[in-house]
Amino acid sequence: MTEEVKAWWELTAEWFQDEIDLDIGVNWTGSTTDDDLTLLPDVTGADVLELGCGGGQCSVALARRGANVTGIDLSAEQLSLARDLAAEHDADVEFLQGDVTDLSTFPDERFDVAFNAYVLQWVDDLATCFRETNRVLRPGGRFVFAMPHPVYPLADPDSHTVEESYFDTGRQVTQYDDLDRDMVTYRHRVSDVHNALVGAGFRVERIREPGSDDPDDYEAGPWGEEQPALLAKLPSTLVFEARAE
Repeated sequence: MTEEVKAWWELTAEWFQDEIDLDIGVNWTGSTTDDDLTLLPDVTGADVLELGCGGGQCSVALARRGANVTGIDLSAEQLSLARDLAAEHDADVEFLQGDVTDLSTFPDERFDVAFNAYVLQWVDDLATCFRETNRVLRPGGRFVFAMPHPVYPLADPDSHTVEESYFDTGRQVTQYDDLDRDMVTYRHRVSDVHNALVGAGFRVERIREPGSDDPDDYEAGPWGEEQPALLAKLPSTLVFEARAE
């Protein structure tokens, strides 16, 4: 992950956590604590690594379910909020500052499970991230993650017509009038993610695109950024389940 991504989160961490106001839980769909996918049903006693733990909601949730959780994040500000959350809920989580593309602080085969939710849009080098994740997982260890679906932002939220190219991958810049720093993310095609996993030594077990064709099943999100009518047409979340080999 890049210095500009880190700088963004150091600037916006407290604002983001206040605005999104997530409950304790695994936030697979980005803005809600939706455990309906049951992607990590039994973590009791498991050594679990959250890659990009943010404010700690997911790490705290799994610790309360009996996992031995380590959370890493690029941002010191995010980690401070995560530690406060863990203390508030009496959850034993080890939070460390680090980059998901460099897990050298951990030995080989340290964890049973690695996961993240809505983090990989901040990662340019998926191949290195996945290789490092595979290295720190024990043989047969699970890697589960959710990320923004690359097709959803291509459509105009009002007209629902395709305005951008699916093949325009890589660095994406979003400007905010009230901030002196741009937000930088990275767009990956579904095939890019799948092939990077396979190249890193993972066996992809399942790909999910959760959603519904009923607009009433959706909410607008904390900033009104989600469009229920569009969400009923296009998936906004992409989920991978993989296993280290």
